Amino acid sequence: MVKALDRKLLRDLRLMWSQALTIALVVASGIAGFITSFSAYDSLAWSRDRYYADARFADVFATLKRAPLALANRLQDIPGAAHVQTSLSHIAPISMDAVADPMIGRLIGLDNTPQRLNQVQLRRGRMPQDHHGGALEVVVSEGFAQARQLQPGDALNALMNGKREKLRIVGIALSPEYIFAGLGGSPDQRGFGVFWLDRQVLAAAYNMQGAFNQVAVRLSPGATEGPVIDQLNRLLEPYGGVSAHGRDLQMSHMILSSEIKEQQVLGTVLPSIFLAVAGFLLHVVLGRQIATQREQIAALKALGYDNVRIAWHYLKMVLVIVLIGLVLGLALGAALGHWFVGIYADVFRFPALSYRIRPALLLAAVAVALGSAVLATLGAIRATVKLAPAEAMRPPSPGIYRALPLEHW
Repeated sequence: MVKALDRKLLRDLRLMWSQALTIALVVASGIAGFITSFSAYDSLAWSRDRYYADARFADVFATLKRAPLALANRLQDIPGAAHVQTSLSHIAPISMDAVADPMIGRLIGLDNTPQRLNQVQLRRGRMPQDHHGGALEVVVSEGFAQARQLQPGDALNALMNGKREKLRIVGIALSPEYIFAGLGGSPDQRGFGVFWLDRQVLAAAYNMQGAFNQVAVRLSPGATEGPVIDQLNRLLEPYGGVSAHGRDLQMSHMILSSEIKEQQVLGTVLPSIFLAVAGFLLHVVLGRQIATQREQIAALKALGYDNVRIAWHYLKMVLVIVLIGLVLGLALGAALGHWFVGIYADVFRFPALSYRIRPALLLAAVAVALGSAVLATLGAIRATVKLAPAEAMRPPSPGIYRALPLEHW
């Protein structure tokens, strides 16, 4: 059986349906923004951390002109360095038949031994083998391959140390170093690609036999990157070493982390604005509703309804409006968050960029929506329950207005 106050609640909501729907939509906008941004933030951060751990992404990086392989043993002895990996890398112009667009490729040499750091993960095909004449076998980054519609077996050309070489694609791969692949922070996947080939072949092409020009370091548990970077700079300085740096300055990680932080900021600022507006509207609407129902409140008190039941009646009105907005916001936020992650999958290359909404995020959205609504209307509800029946029967007293200090001045 529906109680009298519940029937009154349904009648009041029916009479103010347009105002209730407007406030619910504002709440839905705020909650949708909250869920969209924080679910995308969480999905990106979770996928990044999982991929970094699986692929053993390095902590410190350095670039130099040329150093002998014998130096690697001294680098391995740096306190705080758990693993050190040296490699060869060069930039080369890339061309394709019947394609006039300029393209740049980063050529990276791979050893026959398994990589201890920054492991390249094959998506299709196989790893490159030694060069025995003819085209050079390469593995290409997935983003560039998809942008240029390349498949294993396709051929390209590279200008390597002034000599035009033919590259034969034998595989498509990913690397934690190039989750974001681009030059100068630009996500130009059509114009920039990463090519992995046999290290001896790359060394022969650039006269770098027995040498390296890049270093990656994985820190020991508990070690800090500052002392390791200082030691690395000291050892590499005679060999044209450019200042070593941590992950925070590694291009791919820096762009990805910047996007993650941006989602965190958006998920905090924009929903706060929408929920503040919704709270203001709830306060105004409920205040006017109470002002027009002073006589009804007095009659309810005279009939024996206590302050708690009357306060709960008006609070339920607020909660119904907010819950409608909350349900709409959660559904819309989940759909938009999934769409956002799909867009990110075209820019950031993970083995698996999975979308997820943690239960803690849903609980936080519910708590934020309900908490802001209750806080916004608590003052009006408290003023209502304090009214004595005789006082509620009279019209409200006129407001007291005073001149501002600026007006006195």
